[in-house]
Amino acid sequence: MRFFFDRSMSKYLAQAIDKIDRENDIKHHDDDPRFGIRTPDVEWIKTLSTDDPPWIILSGDGSILTNNAELAALREAKLTFFCMSKRWIHMDICEYAWRLIKVWPIIVENSKRSLLRPQIFEVTGGMSNKVDLIRL
Repeated sequence: MRFFFDRSMSKYLAQAIDKIDRENDIKHHDDDPRFGIRTPDVEWIKTLSTDDPPWIILSGDGSILTNNAELAALREAKLTFFCMSKRWIHMDICEYAWRLIKVWPIIVENSKRSLLRPQIFEVTGGMSNKVDLIRL
């Protein structure tokens, strides 16, 4: 599987996950030459939707799910999307890193289940490391 970390996620955490997870491909927005710093979310989402195999997106930007144009692009793209809950914003980088590493196997497992039918998930960031399916 291929995981794409958007610009709201740390490039260094994406690189760390890439080093830990040798079975999947991990790429950060800043490492994709197709996208610049100011590439609108709608544009990179549409571009990723044309790639094969499909990408699984991780984002810390919850506004993608509330912005009508971005949500429409995500639905049209038919990509699995993991959004970090607001709780993640308030974590320092060390806590963020260990929690992301701890929840990573759950993200991968949910991704496998959504290969045929892409879904939108929220990663809660609590002590239980829940990954909840969002029905929009």
